Amino acid sequence: MNKMAFLATAAAAAFVAAPASAATTINLVPVLGTLSGAFGNAHPHGSGTDVYNFTVPSDGSVFGYVGSIGLRFTFNDLDFTSVTLNGVNFDINSSGWIEDRTITLPVLAGVQTLSVSYKNAQRFSSYGGFVSFTAGAVGAVPEPATWALMILGMGGIAGAMRHRRRTTTTVRFA
Repeated sequence: MNKMAFLATAAAAAFVAAPASAATTINLVPVLGTLSGAFGNAHPHGSGTDVYNFTVPSDGSVFGYVGSIGLRFTFNDLDFTSVTLNGVNFDINSSGWIEDRTITLPVLAGVQTLSVSYKNAQRFSSYGGFVSFTAGAVGAVPEPATWALMILGMGGIAGAMRHRRRTTTTVRFA
């Protein structure tokens, strides 16, 4: 009897301990030299957090945007409490009836995690956004030829500023 009760309890705990919602994968597709993908939630309710994962093939930079428009009396308002990419907060561009956040972040190759937390999601509220990945070296240093051209250009500007045309001005009185 004890073994049967233990097995029943273990089985029930396995179903109860399952996560409420797993992370959603954002599929990145090639668009004009970048990899881009869209995400969103058409029917959030109350308060919650949605987690999205996407994979970038190499080091580079990610630009992200998330937004929502709503008015309280139309039952479509939603307030973001936190929007992060790999734990770094998005910049708040506007809040209120227009919620608008963006981020530009250098990233390393691999899985990236985007988290969107919200509150006061009303009956017809929704939000949406996109991420765009551009491959490239993170924190690249200019090549020596670039430095040489830059120094040569600054020297040319300094020489032009130093050189003055020598003109003589003659003053005549009538």
